[in-house]
Amino acid sequence: MSTRLDTALQKHPEHEEGIRLLAERDPSGKLKYLDWGAKILVSGQALASEVADVLDLYHRFAGRALEPPPGRRRLLKRNERVHPDIHTYAPGDLAKLRDLLVKMRRAADKKRRKRERLYKIDGAVEADTVYDSDDLIVRHIKNKQASVHYGLNTKWCIAMLRDGYFEEYEAHNATFFFFERKTPIGNEYDKVALMIPRSSDHRDRGPTAFTTLDQPVDMLNLAHVHGPRVFDIFRQVWECSMRYPGSTLFQVYSGTASEEQLQYSIATGKNLDFYETNALLESVCCNDAAPWPMLQKIERNAYALSIAAGKRKSRQRYRGYRMSLVEQRAKELVRVTAALAIHPRTPPDERERLVKELRRRHVRVDAIRRVKDGSRVAIAYDNRRPIGGRRGRLFRRQRFTVKSLRERAAMFDRTAKRMRKKAKTLERKLAAKKRRKEKALKAKTKRGTR
Repeated sequence: MSTRLDTALQKHPEHEEGIRLLAERDPSGKLKYLDWGAKILVSGQALASEVADVLDLYHRFAGRALEPPPGRRRLLKRNERVHPDIHTYAPGDLAKLRDLLVKMRRAADKKRRKRERLYKIDGAVEADTVYDSDDLIVRHIKNKQASVHYGLNTKWCIAMLRDGYFEEYEAHNATFFFFERKTPIGNEYDKVALMIPRSSDHRDRGPTAFTTLDQPVDMLNLAHVHGPRVFDIFRQVWECSMRYPGSTLFQVYSGTASEEQLQYSIATGKNLDFYETNALLESVCCNDAAPWPMLQKIERNAYALSIAAGKRKSRQRYRGYRMSLVEQRAKELVRVTAALAIHPRTPPDERERLVKELRRRHVRVDAIRRVKDGSRVAIAYDNRRPIGGRRGRLFRRQRFTVKSLRERAAMFDRTAKRMRKKAKTLERKLAAKKRRKEKALKAKTKRGTR
């Protein structure tokens, strides 16, 4: 390396200060770019510090190409790829090379910031230590942020930041405890997640433990790994789980949440899918502690929240259903309206308006009631069955105007004209077929007489 520096100083002694700066900042560590940097410095295209900045970017992006914007495909141009050999760039190409490298740095920084936002944990990490020794620590995981933080490098679904699996378990009143080795040895037992169900729907399953590969294990396997102390730890974990109050979502789904818990559940329910969002809105409206301003806001924004939740998930999930997603949304939001109609905090004038809306949707208002749908409170009602069927109901309840009657008559005229045209075409086909049969019969008769 000193030979390259001495050679460059002998060739260009008048630029000794700049060459030494390039040697100090050479990103390769072997003075690999010193000859090219000295050539650019001697040409007067840039100062030594500017050349050093270009070399830093070149060493980072050498051999790579400028990525197209997301969602677009295009052929790369010659000047959109960084050549792996820096000596192919003449001093006059410095400006173009610098512009390309700057573009690539901006694209990489934008991609990095997007990735950081994707995995950024918002909010405090809430976890309590239940057991602590020289080689093992057991934590009680109290929120999703803690599950994502301490579940790093595992395949647990509750450790996925952008999915609602932790909220789903939390809604069923399950508690989680993470076993973690303080000094990992590189196997799947470095971290173990223990789930203790407390809901009546899942209590028969019993506690379940999962390794980092998301494989279920029992207490005997854990005892084989961590020794018989696992049973004492399990007793502490069980007592902690039984003392811990129900989660916010569990209180909401049970219909016993406070106003603060309802506000928190709405604010943190942004990652739920379509069905979970509708279930949450319905359950919030079934809590007597919900004030009318909150209920009014839910009524006003329920459709927009449901649409946004449906767009967050892939359409593949909704394929195969007989009922379209739009119809399903409308049907689910009727339950929200029904819950508001029987809520004790709904003002009388608003209740009258909601009852009219429900009757317009053919809901029996006197049959609306709160029921337990699994582990959550929900709304049940009966549909009215008007005489005459669906078509009779539509025509009976629709009020026609002169303009609508004329438009309907014109539509019927167009339909009749199209049907008459089809009838004439069918008549011509049948007549041609009859003529062919008669002609064939005459030919056959003529051959028989001969």
